[in-house]
Amino acid sequence: MPTRKTTAAGWTERARRAAAAGLAGAVAASLAGEPSARAEGDGAHGRLDGDLELRAGAGASFAAGGPALAARGAAAYLSTAGLYVHYTDALGGEAAPAARSIATGVFLQPLFLARYAKNLEHGPPWFDLFLDSFALGVGSFWEAPRGAGLASAPGLELSLWLGVPLLGDATGPFLDVQGALRFRGPELAGDESGREEQRALVSVTLSWHHVLRVHLVDAGDRASARGRAPARVAARGEAAGARGP
Repeated sequence: MPTRKTTAAGWTERARRAAAAGLAGAVAASLAGEPSARAEGDGAHGRLDGDLELRAGAGASFAAGGPALAARGAAAYLSTAGLYVHYTDALGGEAAPAARSIATGVFLQPLFLARYAKNLEHGPPWFDLFLDSFALGVGSFWEAPRGAGLASAPGLELSLWLGVPLLGDATGPFLDVQGALRFRGPELAGDESGREEQRALVSVTLSWHHVLRVHLVDAGDRASARGRAPARVAARGEAAGARGP
């Protein structure tokens, strides 16, 4: 009976050592080569290289009355939600009912994190980035009729976007397309006599998207950690002084 116990104990000890050695080998292999392979095929395509994505672009806007210059900027957190601004200018065009307009609001890109969490990002990269770029936006806009300034009463803008990556990476050039439905203040108040011919517009812009690591979520924790560091140094100095030479 003691022999059996000794044998069982020896087998258990050998199994533990083998498991520990296997775990150590796996960690070493991961540290040596796995991160680069993961970076190339993890499905994020650069979107998790940082937490803030900045976007800026220019192009053309198309609506009743002819084309107009369009400029667009946005900031997105984890390629999921953020803020946008959209400017159009008819550049003196006589047919356009509005000389210029500016819109701003919030948007949501619901597909990226949902697909990434379910391991559905299998590429090719341009397809994943294109599909996940689908966004819904809601905001306010102000128009300036020809010869006048921006209206004081804002209207409501509902929009959706898609972006085609030109290099297959989250940081780089994109061809962005935005469609918007606009409801002016008088229309929202029940007056249907407004200029309904420019209710819808489509903007096409060549944009640059850039992913940055700015630590938006843990900024407070990082500040607290920096504040605690001098306190720890001071405490160590006091302890050393108390021990004496």
